[in-house]
Amino acid sequence: MKMNNFFENLNIFFVGIGGISMSGLSRLCKSLKSKVSGSDINFNAECQKLQSENIKVYNHHDPKHITKDIDLVVFSGAISKNNCELIQAKKLGIKTLERSKLLGLISQQYSHVIAISGTHGKTTTVSLLSEIFLKANKNPTIHIGGESVNLNDNTIIGGKDYFIVEACEYRKSFLSLKPEMACITNIDADHLDYYKDYKEIHKAFEKFAKNSGHLVSYSNIKHKNIIDLNKDFRVENIKFCDFGYTFDVYKNNSLYDNFRINCLGCHNIKNALCAIAISDFYGISKDTIKDAVQSFRGVKRRYEIIGEIQNTKVMIDYAHHPTEIKNSIEGLKNYYKNILIIFQPHTYSRTLTLFDDFVRVLKRIKHLIIYKTYPARESKITGGDAADLYNQLGGDVKYFDNFDSLKLSIQNTLKRDNFDLILILGAGDLAEIFKEYLNTY
Repeated sequence: MKMNNFFENLNIFFVGIGGISMSGLSRLCKSLKSKVSGSDINFNAECQKLQSENIKVYNHHDPKHITKDIDLVVFSGAISKNNCELIQAKKLGIKTLERSKLLGLISQQYSHVIAISGTHGKTTTVSLLSEIFLKANKNPTIHIGGESVNLNDNTIIGGKDYFIVEACEYRKSFLSLKPEMACITNIDADHLDYYKDYKEIHKAFEKFAKNSGHLVSYSNIKHKNIIDLNKDFRVENIKFCDFGYTFDVYKNNSLYDNFRINCLGCHNIKNALCAIAISDFYGISKDTIKDAVQSFRGVKRRYEIIGEIQNTKVMIDYAHHPTEIKNSIEGLKNYYKNILIIFQPHTYSRTLTLFDDFVRVLKRIKHLIIYKTYPARESKITGGDAADLYNQLGGDVKYFDNFDSLKLSIQNTLKRDNFDLILILGAGDLAEIFKEYLNTY
């Protein structure tokens, strides 16, 4: 439901503006005629992009950045409550707003909001759906929690009719949205530093669905306007073919059409079915959907080849949950036979709460290196460290807490053994460290 432009002439400051979502939100606010600026201690590529678009970005936090003419200060979950800019905003009586609340306000500026949620696969699904809507000339505005390879971006400024957005379940962020169409790709136990258990996670998704006019889902959530992907749409006849798959889609038990997707991993076929069902609901032609699915090239940091070491390809994948690790490895088995896997755990709390699941999945890996935990927002938790995983796994598993030692081990290993692929798994900083290394290799 579209509302009048709340954002026009608003002066907004973003604390942590370089984050993948925060950078996109700042650009959206600018498109809605707000004055935008921000700060980030990590002056990354996103910050540079914002600077090129005439958005002022400071490379440090300083209370002097928060001036009396600012109307709103936005922050993300990665920002401490003790941040000097947030403290200054409160001293001056300036309203502060968490990222997800801002996203909810932005969504109200668009006629048709399509929100993609789920524990796994939401970034890929929203990226593919965006590709379909762009090919259908729907001129959508898009906000993704990652970077689409096709778009080479995480945010696209389009028209005011369609807003396609990734809806994150962490801290129930997605409950700030009231979409016309919601999608739940799947529900799994995750973010157990916030949620008590799987039951509480499921309840949050149920509430998200209840806030939505229509629902596309595989999960057992009831909704009066549901497109059930176990019944109303389904996939059959999956065949592996040259770095992708062909598959048949059935709608209401009748053949809808045959599709090809050029991405590895059968989980991406499930993601594709979500996008196909939503696109069909909005009246997009089968030919347009087929063309977009086939031309879709995935999302950065998902099965992304970033270079070679001693003639062995290096691939990064964002998998950081036991289910995602299992799916990632499964998706490669038809293409790569001998893989050296390096896994960097993401947060101590996730490792601790899903410890047995991680051990169960990682024990199946023949050649495995564990790298030190990426802590993100957390302090170290006893029993949730990468070293704890290593000690539990035993056997031939290796562990490193610094990149120089890891690099040397890889070089020595490649001298002795032939691998088809080095696969780096995780949502931490190791992928970027490897990119920097390969640029100088």
